[in-house]
Amino acid sequence: MKIDARNIISLLQGPIQFRVYLIYGENSGLVRERASHLVKKVAGRLDDPFQVCVLDKDHHERLKEEATALSLMGGQRAVWVREATDTLAKTLETFCALYPTDQKDASGFDSVVIIEAGSLSPRASLRILAEKHPLIATIPCYAETGRSLEETLRVLLGKKRIASDAFRYLLAILGTDRALIRNEIDKLLLYVGSDSEITLIHVQQAIGDDAEYSVEDVVYAAMCGQPVMVDKALTKAIKEGVNMVALTRSLLQHIDRLLQARFLFEEGTPAKVAISKLNPPVFFKRTDSFLKAMDSWNSDSLYPLLRYAQKLEYLCKQTAIPAETLCQHFMLTIAQHVKEKKVQLDEHKLFSNL
Repeated sequence: MKIDARNIISLLQGPIQFRVYLIYGENSGLVRERASHLVKKVAGRLDDPFQVCVLDKDHHERLKEEATALSLMGGQRAVWVREATDTLAKTLETFCALYPTDQKDASGFDSVVIIEAGSLSPRASLRILAEKHPLIATIPCYAETGRSLEETLRVLLGKKRIASDAFRYLLAILGTDRALIRNEIDKLLLYVGSDSEITLIHVQQAIGDDAEYSVEDVVYAAMCGQPVMVDKALTKAIKEGVNMVALTRSLLQHIDRLLQARFLFEEGTPAKVAISKLNPPVFFKRTDSFLKAMDSWNSDSLYPLLRYAQKLEYLCKQTAIPAETLCQHFMLTIAQHVKEKKVQLDEHKLFSNL
């Protein structure tokens, strides 16, 4: 069953209602947070070996076996499936066929299945099954931007007051993944301590330097045509252990924001006014680079780049070639494309190392 975005919070806060929960989307931090919440709601804790069964991608075929097993300690078991893909759809359908679709009393469930997945297109068989099946709740977790990001920050900051300029700065430098946002806010609150209000200086000193992630350095350098800087920033990112999927998602977000600004610019809005309308705003230290990228790309060239970046994310997850190798070649090729002021992107060159 497809859950309306407006009802997700109430569903998560309320009692268990479904036998299966599919939690998916590009916001991996939020996916994990919501899955953990449901597992704890079912089993009471996350690390109980008798009440919680975790199935990674190498053990998905055990879903039916584990989800129909009775708990040795009594009560409901949580079957926590991670890294789910379309290959799970058939197994899940077979499992759900064991039960009547009109069973409303969730207390009678022997187990509750909580499934974590990444981005699933509307045509993905796992998503199609889940959205139509009455025993399955589908909960999307998209990148948090705009008002959604503001609300998340307010919740994480709790009752601690924050100056308006400090809040705007936070919006500009934080990414869109819930896990990363939570880590940075926890660090900020620890730094602020008992001070009555979070100031801009607090934010800059606590997370300002760290939040200008090396992934952003890579993305901005690539989109501005600086291959040497791309190489240096990407080497730093890899040494810091940055996940390459996070890098591709940062690139996707950057392309999307460039498209928004280019649309306004191509309709006659001055470039600086166009980027001032973006929400969250462009971090002031990045303004010149953003303007340079706007000058190097138009909407006609950004659209195919968006598709290629999506392909890059897919390849980072699916191919045997190291994701670092794929990303390095892709980013350097983009930077060289801009530097040479070429009009058309060459897809073959972007993926010539496959």
